[in-house]
Amino acid sequence: MSVRPDPRLPYVQDMPPPGGFRKIDVSRKFPVRGLKGYQIWGAAVAVVAYGFWTVSLTSHQRAEQKLEDRRIRYIISPLLQAEADLEYMQRAKDRLKKEKETMKNVDGWNVQIRDPNSGDIMSRNKTLR
Repeated sequence: MSVRPDPRLPYVQDMPPPGGFRKIDVSRKFPVRGLKGYQIWGAAVAVVAYGFWTVSLTSHQRAEQKLEDRRIRYIISPLLQAEADLEYMQRAKDRLKKEKETMKNVDGWNVQIRDPNSGDIMSRNKTLR
């Protein structure tokens, strides 16, 4: 069986209380969760600008160091060239000594330095002094 209201009772409609219902706050209040957009952009621009400044500063320092190294190399290049020439001459003397030792049994063999550019035989007294 169903429970139905008695049809003989008067119809009653629900009404708000006197003075109305209290207001419901429908606005949402979010907590502040970090920086604003323009602050983030400003910080990013500042970091990038600092990075570019650091790179340019390092680049200038590196260029100055390379220039200083180049100047030092230019200053000591005659000494390095003289040392290389001495080593070359010592190797040439050693080669001539080895050639003389190897060809000692060949009659008429003349030990001389040969210039690879001209094809002529160079006298030893011109180059080994």
